[in-house]
Amino acid sequence: MRHLAKLLVAAAAFCVLAASAEEVTVTKELQAAMQDIAVHSKVVTVDGAGATPENFHQDFDPATLQIVMLAKPSDGAAQVSSDGEVIFLQKDTSEKEQQSLFATAFYLKAKAREATSQPAGAHSSP
Repeated sequence: MRHLAKLLVAAAAFCVLAASAEEVTVTKELQAAMQDIAVHSKVVTVDGAGATPENFHQDFDPATLQIVMLAKPSDGAAQVSSDGEVIFLQKDTSEKEQQSLFATAFYLKAKAREATSQPAGAHSSP
């Protein structure tokens, strides 16, 4: 699992940069945080019967990454929740798309960690 996580993190910076229409900077610190999250997150598979990205209730545990297997295509597209805590997959989601979704989840979780570790007022411009 650690080897897979390291491969995902290595691909993360590339995937995030390549997939984004806006300029994204992945610093060494952010990349290290992504790797730490990839290695230490507990991946939990959740039965997606009746679940959609709109009605799914996540566990709000930052130590977990929930994978929701959607029951049917009409339940929604493969995607990552806005906070990176949940990945929604369809049974036919390609390996390449899964890697991209994991990379996006690790990136979002690392950005959230980075935001909470900055002192108050650090985000505002003079």
